[in-house]
Amino acid sequence: MLDVAEVLRGAERISAFCHENPDGDTLGAAIAIALAAERLGKQAEVVSVDPPPPFLSFLPRVERVRRSPALEPDVAVVVDAGELSRIGSVVTEKADWFARARIVNIDHHVSNPGYGEAAWIDPEAAATCELVTLLLAELGVPLDEQLATALMAGIVQDTHTFAHPNATARTLRVAAELVEAGAPLAAINRAVYADKPFSTLALWGLMLAGIGQRAGGRVVHASMTTAMLASTGERPTASEGFVDLLASSKLADVTILFKEVGPEETRVSVRTTGRADAVAITSAFGGGGHARAAGCTVAASLEAAREPVLAEAERELARGDARGR
Repeated sequence: MLDVAEVLRGAERISAFCHENPDGDTLGAAIAIALAAERLGKQAEVVSVDPPPPFLSFLPRVERVRRSPALEPDVAVVVDAGELSRIGSVVTEKADWFARARIVNIDHHVSNPGYGEAAWIDPEAAATCELVTLLLAELGVPLDEQLATALMAGIVQDTHTFAHPNATARTLRVAAELVEAGAPLAAINRAVYADKPFSTLALWGLMLAGIGQRAGGRVVHASMTTAMLASTGERPTASEGFVDLLASSKLADVTILFKEVGPEETRVSVRTTGRADAVAITSAFGGGGHARAAGCTVAASLEAAREPVLAEAERELARGDARGR
């Protein structure tokens, strides 16, 4: 953390980058970095190649998120992205910009290789927002309601409001500080998990209608097609949280959501219990993440991608059983 803090202290202009299809953790962390930088008298911006999902419209300054950096290159802070490529096409579109910028990498994905001039990777953190909260303390930036709200959004989403085992004692201590600073925990929880439009419920109904299981119910899976999105008028981000619903299946050790992106592109989200390692499943297809939550993109149609991923999930379950996890 100290190297990261030192680079940020010396910066004049800070561009905070989110990963593609941004969630509460990457957006909350990037917004908090930008707000903190401005409080330290620096210029700052938040960049996301994809627009913030509607359920995160409560985040402070979310309306100012840019698709591409507007500031002259100085420091690029990449948050919650296991690989630099995860921030999307901006890496190639602004290759000259990135060649001149100092890159800071803050993340909690165990698969992150530590790219950048300064990196702080802590897989024990429940969310990147947990790390950014600690970083702000090191930088001497006091928490206020805006910062606390942005940071709590990431922690709430990545821990499923502290229901997942990744929520540690440190996570809870950080969350308590954020509540004391004004984070409206109940309102954030409702915005992230409960305030769903009818179109989202209709989409989820279509996905639930097609659920399947393998390995005697230990692997539960569902799919989201582009046709489902078209028929309900929803965006791909409306699937956020659905894989956690699948995980409520009593026997499930592995839950998988297949998301059709195009004719030859399928995104896969995996959640696991202690019997299987999600990264072991997704890494077979070039993905990564955390032991209990990971993802990958398969260069194949949804139908073609499904069987190899499910087969790998069954193999990982067998390995987990052999390990006695």
